[in-house]
Amino acid sequence: MLLRSVKIGSIYGVDVKLHPSFALILLWVLYQWGYAASAGWRGVVFGTLVLLAVFACVVIHELAHALVAMRHGLAVRDITLLPIGGVARIEHVALSPRSEILIALAGPLANVAIALLLTPVVLFVAVAHNIHQALGILVYADQLSIVGFLLYLWIANIMLALFNLLPAFPMDGGRVLRAWLSGSRGRLKATQVAVAVGQLFALLFAVLGLLAGDYVLILLSLFILVAAQIEARHVQIEARMRFLPVGQFALWDSGGISPSAPLAFATRGGPRDLVVTQNGRVVGMLWRRDTLHHLSSGHHELYVKDLMDRDFHPVDPRDSVLDVHNWLLDSSTSAVPIVVDGHYRGIFTGDRLAHLYEALDDREWRWQRQLLAMCVERLRLVWR
Repeated sequence: MLLRSVKIGSIYGVDVKLHPSFALILLWVLYQWGYAASAGWRGVVFGTLVLLAVFACVVIHELAHALVAMRHGLAVRDITLLPIGGVARIEHVALSPRSEILIALAGPLANVAIALLLTPVVLFVAVAHNIHQALGILVYADQLSIVGFLLYLWIANIMLALFNLLPAFPMDGGRVLRAWLSGSRGRLKATQVAVAVGQLFALLFAVLGLLAGDYVLILLSLFILVAAQIEARHVQIEARMRFLPVGQFALWDSGGISPSAPLAFATRGGPRDLVVTQNGRVVGMLWRRDTLHHLSSGHHELYVKDLMDRDFHPVDPRDSVLDVHNWLLDSSTSAVPIVVDGHYRGIFTGDRLAHLYEALDDREWRWQRQLLAMCVERLRLVWR
């Protein structure tokens, strides 16, 4: 059974969730701050506070991405905390290079801002203890004290900013690289180049992890590899959908349902989204969820016109599947009517879109998934 993330709060309307695998890092705190540091429970408590503070900074990092994305009109689903960091699930649409760069840089800049706020503490410690070298600060960061806590937080935010700015797609630096290349090479080619660079970094992290015996780096390399492949797959499918006419995948019929029909007629042939037509022209949409809700509540006296949505968006059969897909996402609706010269001809639904996406996914990426599965299986055998 798949582990599901648990909601722990909401900030600016964005849900913050905690993945159950986060418990692994708590075990690391017990080992690193309690056993390895020989600090006992005092070290465990200190390490837990440091961990919570660092992940609060991770939330701020992801929230910065989310807020800038929302300012650019994108929907933000949630922020999930994982042992290796945080992930903000932002609506996946093609952005202008400038917008993508701004959203990508927002996270690291938030960490830089936190580090700047903590810099006076660092300068105070350096002056008070006559420290002339930056590495000397590390000695005091290990102390179980308020100063050590703040120094550790300062170092962690600098590392978060620098690490996320590496051009290893899909990390922030990789997204900046993709956006920069998009202007001259196009989004698809830019994504392919950024993914290739990200895979090189993933390979480097894996080698360093094996040499140093650091399994965190190995897990990080797998995360970069898988996430980069998912992004590349999405952009490849997106590019193909741009040239597919929606009429090729629509459900064609010349009827629809009349606004004067009883609501019970809408379930003939099975409950589904329907186009409401009058004299061959679209006058509204009747959504499956509304029909089932009112019929289950016993409102059999209602007519289609009582429930139909008059705010609809007709599309031409020659419109691209990608444009229709983006409109469905923006409007949070599940179907659009197909219209030719003002007359209703058919309907394109979210289910049809899902089947099309799955078909393109299978055709384009079957061999990549097989290769990835083989690599994961080999690594599993090595770790046994």
